Amino acid sequence: MRIDKELYTRIVDENRDTCLTIAMEECAELIQAISKAKRGKLDRDNLIEELADVRNVLDWIVYIFDIDHAEIEEMMEFKVNRCISRFLKGEFK
Repeated sequence: MRIDKELYTRIVDENRDTCLTIAMEECAELIQAISKAKRGKLDRDNLIEELADVRNVLDWIVYIFDIDHAEIEEMMEFKVNRCISRFLKGEFK
């Protein structure tokens, strides 16, 4: 995928508040798509679209708040291991 990173960062820099609002909206749209799928009304194309939107806006959040990807990876590892532990203990039922 080709992205003009200079233009991308300039747009995000100039529209931080709007980008954060859009990020919240995109997360809500993903929640709605998942909810519909759980109710037996899966729209696979829409789910894929919402997943892509959320992944894009997550990049905005990381950029806006100057978060290091290594910090995220470390936390993801911790969270995955904690989730595995909770499933094994039967905490998610």
